[in-house]
Amino acid sequence: MTTPDATLSSPPLVLASASPRRRELLAYLGVPFRIIATDAEEHEHDPPAEIVAALPPLALPLFDHPTLRAWRKAHAACASAPDSVIIGADTIVALEGTVLNKPVDPDDARRMLRRLAGKTHTVYTGLAVIDARRADASPLLDLVASQVSIAPLSDADIDAYVATGEPLDKAGAYGIQGLGGRLVHAVTGSYTCVVGLPLVETYRILSAAGIRGLRDPVEGYRRWLRDQGKETPSCPSTLP
Repeated sequence: MTTPDATLSSPPLVLASASPRRRELLAYLGVPFRIIATDAEEHEHDPPAEIVAALPPLALPLFDHPTLRAWRKAHAACASAPDSVIIGADTIVALEGTVLNKPVDPDDARRMLRRLAGKTHTVYTGLAVIDARRADASPLLDLVASQVSIAPLSDADIDAYVATGEPLDKAGAYGIQGLGGRLVHAVTGSYTCVVGLPLVETYRILSAAGIRGLRDPVEGYRRWLRDQGKETPSCPSTLP
């Protein structure tokens, strides 16, 4: 539990993401923050060599690296929050070496879901934290991977889900925390990584950046589940 004294020495915190899911999850760590959203993750300009060298290893194209995308978001927010610690996050879905981004239309969503049906894919969430108060400080970078198994799906199952509209703004064309959770057979690893903000690693990286008064991530995860009206995820229980 956060106490009034716990955050006195803690710098202001900024979430560099427009995702309502990340905003919701970060709130369960119990510290105040504000949001600065940018479209920086879509930029293709070359990142600094020292950032590329510091990225966690990932056998995907550099542009798709979610930790690089997270760093782009956090870096772009620095000018608007020079007194703050800034966290960026980005999530991708990868199947057999191919990244499945947000579908462009319902037909694209159907194609993605047919590819995912009956298979196990990987969800990666990259994290980047920048202390904008210190120009000489190196960013803190992390990458979390979870394995997600999708149940076999009929065309009718896919059509019914796409008709809800939920897949259209989700990487991989499904949202595990929503109706898409019914399609998931199992998760190995962090459940909140699949949602978009792995709470355990977020707690660790923010603590290392000097954010104080953070709630235990397991407790935050349990509160989040309870507030959604479920004691366990809609798939077998897994890590926060």
